[in-house]
Amino acid sequence: MQGRIDSAYQDFVYLTVNFGLIMEPTMQTNLFELQVDQTAMAYLRDAARWAKFLAVAGFVFCALFVVVALLVATVLAGLFTTMGTSSAVGGLGPGFIAVVYIGIALLNFFPNLYLYNFANRMKIALLNNDQDQLNISFKNIRALFRFVGVLMIIVLGFWVLFILVLIIGTAGRVTT
Repeated sequence: MQGRIDSAYQDFVYLTVNFGLIMEPTMQTNLFELQVDQTAMAYLRDAARWAKFLAVAGFVFCALFVVVALLVATVLAGLFTTMGTSSAVGGLGPGFIAVVYIGIALLNFFPNLYLYNFANRMKIALLNNDQDQLNISFKNIRALFRFVGVLMIIVLGFWVLFILVLIIGTAGRVTT
């Protein structure tokens, strides 16, 4: 009886290890395959904790931006009404300022969402030795880096454009 149980257990271990159903640290290494050992799991678990903390803090800041947008729009609208003007400097009213603040909150929401999803999926993957959840968590962190990278390229482009306009405007004033 004991022999059949041992044999069944060995068959189960063989199937789960060879078909990738669980992540199990092994001494056997393959040139094209990485292993998640206990040290890496500890680092990933710690990274997931910090990622969740940062994501929740980011969500709080997004909510604060929306609240500030609504408060600024309300206060400025009341201020402009008492002053007898209908818009702020340059024709931009409190509604525009609120839209800018809400836009900033929206731009901050998505990286925090990717970070939060990374943290949750990583914790599940490490708790259950689930390769699919591990892959999804890495997919979320890749999406975070891609989003922030594209946003950084756009911001740098605006800075270059701003500097060029500043140089051209300054050169036009110097020559006249």
